[in-house]
Amino acid sequence: MAAFSILKKGFTLVELLIAMAIMMVMLVLSATAYQLYTATWQRDLSKLETSYQQFRYSELLLDAMQAILPLAVTDNGMHAYYFLGRAEGFTAVTYAPIYHTGFPAVVRVFREQNENGRYRLVYEEATLQHTVLKEASQTLPFNYRQIVAEDIPSLTFSYFGWESLTARVASQNDFTTGIDKVPQWYNEYDALSRKLHPEKIKIKLDDFALEFTIADRSRINALFANEEAI
Repeated sequence: MAAFSILKKGFTLVELLIAMAIMMVMLVLSATAYQLYTATWQRDLSKLETSYQQFRYSELLLDAMQAILPLAVTDNGMHAYYFLGRAEGFTAVTYAPIYHTGFPAVVRVFREQNENGRYRLVYEEATLQHTVLKEASQTLPFNYRQIVAEDIPSLTFSYFGWESLTARVASQNDFTTGIDKVPQWYNEYDALSRKLHPEKIKIKLDDFALEFTIADRSRINALFANEEAI
């Protein structure tokens, strides 16, 4: 009978309230921990997504630059190349644009200063899907823009090539060519005035440098040279 009485006794109201209070504390702590974990996960996921997007656009920019091709256009009735390079950036034609793929596009890659006095690397694109680029002075709509890199301490562009088409032709015909008749690096390269496209482009991001070789179109250079001779 004594054993039966102990089993039948059960919990008192105080014990039940204590157990419920402990359970509520545990639920509150669990919910708080879950919220903190979710917030941290979302923040880390956002950083990961940002890093991935930056990496993706960097890779696409590399593809676009490696697909730069000298495009012949006319400038005041004379043949020239569509390329303009400055220390702050360049404009060129690529066959692998970032946004409107499958068609060539005119791209601008340049630096832009931010509010901290540092630089961002910017890419802009004007597709040539429904446009035939014939004149160097054509106005193109740059409808796509992407910031590829942010907060860069220093960012400069340089271009490797011949001083002019005349210098290149002279070097091919003169076996005693001096040191002044060889390709060099320049801070600016205007293909319209030089009648030549650069052979390489270099982007220097602080202490890191990216260098790209551009396709050679020597046959068109020969046509330009003959045109100048006439």
